[in-house]
Amino acid sequence: MKTSWDFFAYFICVSISSSYAETTPRFDMRDKDGIIFDPIAPRAGERLVAKCTLVGLTPSDKRHVEWSLERFNDGKNFTLAVDSDVLQFNQPVPRLQAIHGTDSPDWYLIFDPLDRDDIGNLTCRLTDTNLRDVYLTRFLNVISEPVVLESSTKDIEVNEGDSVTLICNTQGYPVPKIEWQKADAAPLSSGYIRQVGSQLHLHRVTSRDTGIYKCLASNLVGFGSEWTLKLSVRFRPFIYCQNEVGQATDFQVDVYMECYVHGYPAPKISWRKERSAGLPNMKYDTDIWNSQKYLIEATIPEMSICTDCILSRLTIINVEQADLGHYYINATSPNFPPEYGRITLYQTPDCQQFITHRDNKGCKRIYTQISSSDKLFPHYSAFHVFISLMFIRFF
Repeated sequence: MKTSWDFFAYFICVSISSSYAETTPRFDMRDKDGIIFDPIAPRAGERLVAKCTLVGLTPSDKRHVEWSLERFNDGKNFTLAVDSDVLQFNQPVPRLQAIHGTDSPDWYLIFDPLDRDDIGNLTCRLTDTNLRDVYLTRFLNVISEPVVLESSTKDIEVNEGDSVTLICNTQGYPVPKIEWQKADAAPLSSGYIRQVGSQLHLHRVTSRDTGIYKCLASNLVGFGSEWTLKLSVRFRPFIYCQNEVGQATDFQVDVYMECYVHGYPAPKISWRKERSAGLPNMKYDTDIWNSQKYLIEATIPEMSICTDCILSRLTIINVEQADLGHYYINATSPNFPPEYGRITLYQTPDCQQFITHRDNKGCKRIYTQISSSDKLFPHYSAFHVFISLMFIRFF
């Protein structure tokens, strides 16, 4: 049998429950997204109005709503505003506005303008619900053209034979499509290079993989900025030289010999001359230096000729009989064994090269003799002279 105390306790519980239900409003979900966006598909640089509406408020019910944003690109979480008070994104120029009328069930958050970094989860939440969590969250898709982020792979050096992954981090909505290209328009070798999303995997790289790589990002909005990086592959030096070169002696003419020296990092180059026969214990002479007898030059050829290479030229001034023999070029690079190439200078009855050292006056005398008399080279015709002047370097 229930007592009056039992009825009293039941009345109190029902009253509390009814009071709690009446004083705890909920967000309007008549729209499936809960939070209303205007425009529905916002773009970066435009004005966006987000609205949350509470239902179940009594005329005397005063509630507070907090706006927050969990950014997708960097994972940071910001409390943006509470009611009409803006707490974030006021520097250097305010671009947020929060609006709430005293007797209004609507709360507004205005982005003006919307930034591409605002993409993420936007939440409106009641702040005074007696520990009951009442909130709405909607993903804010900010439509924007692609941009490549600074966190992408920058210039990188690897050893020959290593495998490497190049990463192109992009931002934009819709999600950008990534394409990799090589700046020299050389095709990417399908057997050793594989693209997976924003990553380019290169397996067992060689010196041929050295170069400038481009990452191109695009979506329906447009093309973003390119990202370029240089991949440098460290490899052992190797040398391409002409095998031999001939020149007449004792006519005060010069001769030059050339080698293409490949390697990365750029090798240190030196020249030597083999000693005369009869000195088996001294295979090489001392290193050749720039002097009145020798001129050593180094140039960087055009990329169409070779990459990561040096054209080294040794000019022997006023070729004499003693200059004949074998010349060696040596290339050394840190952490790699040295490499060498050899060129033989042999004697010819006629001058083979008419390009002489700029300080060598004998060249003018030779030209004069060729043009004025056939006694020095009686078998030379004007055609032969022309062919000689057009002499091309060979390996």
